[in-house]
Amino acid sequence: MAAVTPEISKPADAYGRTGIAFSSGFFGFFAHAGFLAALRERSIVPVAYAGASSGAIVASMAACEMPDSAIREMLFNVKKADFWDPDPLPKVLASALRLFRGYAGYLNGNGFAALLEKLPVKQIEACHRPLAISAVDITRKKEKIFTEGNLIKAIQASGSVPMLFKPTEIDGALYLDGGISGKAPVEALADLCSLDRILVHFITSENVKESGNGFMKKRFTPWRMQHIAINTARMADYERQKRIVGLRGVEVIEINTGGPSMGPNSLNKGPAVYEAAKASALIALKKIFPDRSRPV
Repeated sequence: MAAVTPEISKPADAYGRTGIAFSSGFFGFFAHAGFLAALRERSIVPVAYAGASSGAIVASMAACEMPDSAIREMLFNVKKADFWDPDPLPKVLASALRLFRGYAGYLNGNGFAALLEKLPVKQIEACHRPLAISAVDITRKKEKIFTEGNLIKAIQASGSVPMLFKPTEIDGALYLDGGISGKAPVEALADLCSLDRILVHFITSENVKESGNGFMKKRFTPWRMQHIAINTARMADYERQKRIVGLRGVEVIEINTGGPSMGPNSLNKGPAVYEAAKASALIALKKIFPDRSRPV
């Protein structure tokens, strides 16, 4: 797969304290991991990380300094069966007869949790770099930023896609996908420590790439309209966060390495997406940090 031309919002100077935010993006962890590999190849050493949904997975890998070889081993070998643990069909049908009262999601999340056990760190505080993971606390009806506690539970909470996964329970509260409340937790990252700039590896949501009413010609139109509305709202919150962080003197640089959308049935494309994102990111980072002679 050929590398795409990177989109860069604006240039940055060469030195300073840099934080990295990985955006949400359905099964976007392959592209995020490729971006992380490019950072390391360019000897860019961020001081803190943050992530939402799939971005929370790679942000955690980065914060605990998981080697690229181990990241590739973990991601490239993942199979749908490793995390696809739905309720038995009779249980789903019984829930349907009750109009899905009390039914919280299709996948249990136990397989996802088992995969995360491969991370070398189990507590957020044990990571080598400060880390912020976003999720939505649907019990208390507010966003939650995890900066301490059980790392695997925090990632599970941030990746609990509504209706697909059951909510993640932590201390009696139920949590859903961090990408619902905002595309990337840049404000939470700026709150972690003093920063000069934040690099956001941004994965565009598929259904907001084009304007117009093309969704009216597709199946499940009401669901599509709701999904577009949610994506529009979380993009608005992301833009608000960027403005707030900018007013604090922190420069936000958005890098979009492109690439195809990923899903549970296209995991075989993961290695190619990883390599394409890495190649594209190397081009972008060279423009942002030209002729660098020391780490950021």
